[in-house]
Amino acid sequence: MANAGSERFSPRTLARIVGVVSLIGIITGAFDIGYVRSVLIVPGDAAATMQHIAAHETLFRLGFTAHIVLLLCNVPDEVISFILFRRVNGVVAAMAMSCGLIGTAIEGLDMVNAYMPLKLVAESGAMAAFSPAQLQAMSYLSLQLQDTGLLISFVFYGLDEMLAGYLIFRSGFLPRIIGLLLALSGFCYFTDGFLSFISPALQDRLLPYLLFPCLPGEGSLALWLTIVGLNVDKWRVWATNPRTTHWMP
Repeated sequence: MANAGSERFSPRTLARIVGVVSLIGIITGAFDIGYVRSVLIVPGDAAATMQHIAAHETLFRLGFTAHIVLLLCNVPDEVISFILFRRVNGVVAAMAMSCGLIGTAIEGLDMVNAYMPLKLVAESGAMAAFSPAQLQAMSYLSLQLQDTGLLISFVFYGLDEMLAGYLIFRSGFLPRIIGLLLALSGFCYFTDGFLSFISPALQDRLLPYLLFPCLPGEGSLALWLTIVGLNVDKWRVWATNPRTTHWMP
């Protein structure tokens, strides 16, 4: 990749692919985490939560499927972003991709907990050894464990976005303001994840304010990449610099 003629794929096309899968991920994630869970989960009431899931099985399945789509979108997002930004700083780009994929793996494994309530509802007859109250408690606990896994993934996603924000700010082929917004988004995810374990009471008080800045950073980047792509000339400048033709910081 030492010269522009050696590129097998248009960098603008790759950027737009990242933008499209990012938008899909934002929409599907908002549908499951922001809508489905708020409709079906009754905080502090295991019985009502399980009744809602049993009564709205289709909605639960749609939310679960949407979340899987989000995770699938994360993979090309991280890999293609690494391809686009490794010229800016190969070490930082590799760290960002690694954190993003680790966060995705954690969240993917965590989906087992997300699916357990539906299995308990469907297999309640085969679990006659447990009382209805016990089944409800297990269902509610599994959803709480999913929240815990999601917060762990936030730590990795947060670091991913802070590093990506630095790469965007330094690159010159995307607006620097988007890099700053994305870095702020990552800082909020990172802080939310750590505070949930260090000081849950403080995290509860700050939660709405911690997550508000995330959408401007992620949304602006996804929209810009989808509509505009990137400045190809400035992107290729990095290829002409001998220090960036390999994995050099």
